[in-house]
Amino acid sequence: MKTLRKVLALAVAAAMLTVPALAAEAEADSAKEEVVYIDLAADGTAESIDVVNIFDLPEGGTIEDRGAYSAVRNMTTEDDLTLDGDTVTAEAGPGRLYYEGRLEGAVSPWKVSIEHKLDGETVPAEDMAGASGAWEMHLTVEADPACQGSWFDDLALQIAVTLDAARCSDIQAPGATAANVGSDKQLTYTILPGQGADITLSAQVADFELDPIALNGIALSLDLPLDGGSLTEKLEGLPAAVADLDDGASALAEGAAALAEGAGTLSEGASSVSDGAADAASGAATLDSGAAALKTAADRFAGGLASLTGQSAALTEGSAAVKEGLAQLQQSVAASAVTPEQLASLQNAASSVDAALEQLSGGIASLQAGLSSLPTDQLAALQQQNAGAIEQLNALAQMVDPDTAAALTGAAALLQANSDALTEISGALDGVGTLAAGAADLQAGFDAFSSQLSALLTGLGSLPDNMGALKTAVDSLATGYEAVDAGVAAYTAGAAQLEQSFGAISAGTAQLAAGSGALVSGTAALSVGAADLAAGVEEAASGIGELRTGSDALAEGAAALREGTDGMAQRIDQELDGILGCLTGGDEKPMSFASAENGTVEAVQFVMKTPAIAKPAPAAPVTTSAPERGFWDRLVELF
Repeated sequence: MKTLRKVLALAVAAAMLTVPALAAEAEADSAKEEVVYIDLAADGTAESIDVVNIFDLPEGGTIEDRGAYSAVRNMTTEDDLTLDGDTVTAEAGPGRLYYEGRLEGAVSPWKVSIEHKLDGETVPAEDMAGASGAWEMHLTVEADPACQGSWFDDLALQIAVTLDAARCSDIQAPGATAANVGSDKQLTYTILPGQGADITLSAQVADFELDPIALNGIALSLDLPLDGGSLTEKLEGLPAAVADLDDGASALAEGAAALAEGAGTLSEGASSVSDGAADAASGAATLDSGAAALKTAADRFAGGLASLTGQSAALTEGSAAVKEGLAQLQQSVAASAVTPEQLASLQNAASSVDAALEQLSGGIASLQAGLSSLPTDQLAALQQQNAGAIEQLNALAQMVDPDTAAALTGAAALLQANSDALTEISGALDGVGTLAAGAADLQAGFDAFSSQLSALLTGLGSLPDNMGALKTAVDSLATGYEAVDAGVAAYTAGAAQLEQSFGAISAGTAQLAAGSGALVSGTAALSVGAADLAAGVEEAASGIGELRTGSDALAEGAAALREGTDGMAQRIDQELDGILGCLTGGDEKPMSFASAENGTVEAVQFVMKTPAIAKPAPAAPVTTSAPERGFWDRLVELF
């Protein structure tokens, strides 16, 4: 009974399937359908193809059909059919006419392959009967290129596999629709038109058996509330949006190109800033070293100058005493009353001046030692370095942010002040030379006066009666000393002025040393910052280069997208119409599978199945027939 129910279920299912059909040429007014039965081997190979041709004949008549049949059979009446070559002729009364024909040389639209494995090993299907273990079945479907026709692309394929739940457990069937039908598990796969299948299912089996696998080719007729036009309406604005994207991408690519070019220029400028900042830092270090040496020498020179001017008072006082002694001596000579005390006083005053001049000579030597320690040969070089650094700093200030620019211009102003101080030092050094020359002249004049005084003192003893000659000598000596005294006055005034002016210069060198130290720190920080800036700008330029490459690719892609979406709504509308036609059932009638000469028919459906995998049935028991009873025997049994 169970087998009978399965056969009836398959028969009902086949009767419910709707398939495209082909119109047959017939003398009677008829509509034709075809049901193609394909018996598959256990591995999926097509073994035989039979076509059941169905004619609807409201008034009866003669039909004429085509097909390369090897044999035909009338399934409606006992009337014979005429098979002449590939032409079938039949006489039929009103109603439906069914006849079956065995096609020779026909090819199924679907190429089916089935493989069974048990515990990982491939086994023939017949060896699976009664087997136990881990079972796996691999079923594939693809178009058979040898089949001439569009049924593979026009028809969907329903694949049904029925497993006995009492024999199969842990069933794994990805992609299947599973349903419980009594004690069976029914697995259904729906393959859309034009699509192949690659199905794997597995289970743990015990005493395995498998009902025939059914594959039915049908025309889908789904009531889908879809309108291809309404779907494509939403896409109508896409080409315009893509056009805007294309224009924007092109503009972006142009902007990225300009940005990349500017970034290259900026990178070069940043590199120049970094190099200039490094040079400024190096120059500042050199300046700082020179400023420190200049301050040390200036301090030493200032000390010598202070020592020198410290002798000015003694020199002035001694010179005044000499002048006073000479005046008294002139008065005494004029009165002819020269006393030994006057001569001694004049001699003491001259000694005092001589001693002051000796100390002056020591001060001059100390001053000259300080002068020799001054880097006089480096002053011009320092001023030249300052000028170069000022130019670099002002140039850098034009390429950086306002805060950094203010710092750079401040540093340039400091360097200018230093250059001005160096100019003053050069002027002071010229004054030192003048002072040293004046001191030498003063020493020479006093030496001449001292010689005259010595001669006078020596000659006084031999000229007591010759006062006229003495008066002349004393007057000459007094007159000559006026020049020496004027030199002393000029020298002391010059030394005082030089000490005063050099005091400001000494303070300036101290400020220069302090400022150059600050300048070293600032330019060092500037050099580091400029190097970081150059590195950052170079990295940014690299990123902008990548942006340019990406924007170029985006522009190319947008252009390709624009080209690809041009007319896309119309193409999608056409493709949707085709897809919806497959799903909802198109209006076009299919071609006859039996013969192209039949043209189109009302419907064509395909029913394919494999043999069952079953254990051999047990042998039927031998029974002895009872003797046939006659009428009288049965009559006797009534009583």
